[in-house]
Amino acid sequence: MSLQDFLDSGRLKPHKASAEEIRKLFEIVKRDLADAKVPGLSEDRRFTIAYNAALQAGRAFLAAEGYRTAGQGHHHTVFQVLRRLLDKGHRHVLDYLDDCRSKRNLAEYLGTEVTSAQEVAELTREAETFSKLLHGLIRSRHPRLAK
Repeated sequence: MSLQDFLDSGRLKPHKASAEEIRKLFEIVKRDLADAKVPGLSEDRRFTIAYNAALQAGRAFLAAEGYRTAGQGHHHTVFQVLRRLLDKGHRHVLDYLDDCRSKRNLAEYLGTEVTSAQEVAELTREAETFSKLLHGLIRSRHPRLAK
């Protein structure tokens, strides 16, 4: 689907972001990255939290680019739209995060002991790198939003 297809289907809406909105989303990212490292939580919960950090960074980038998701399946939509907004060199991380989305759904809705400590550590590292990438792109493409 093209960006226009996402807009026409109602899964994506035009949006005018503010610096405050972007700041708050990255505060969630920072909080979730820290929480994903809290010992004593289940691996499934820590995985879900790390995944949310990447999702919120994606939402911040979409907002900065002038979009927000709508309707059901918005997690999937975030990563699909990012495929259209980021260069092809980032497809591998988007594939990985989409796989994590599916695993997160299993952990969240269908069972326990779905993830391992190794998977949590890997996702946390990827979410940190991904959020830094997107924050940097926002700073360079939309400096008024990255105060």
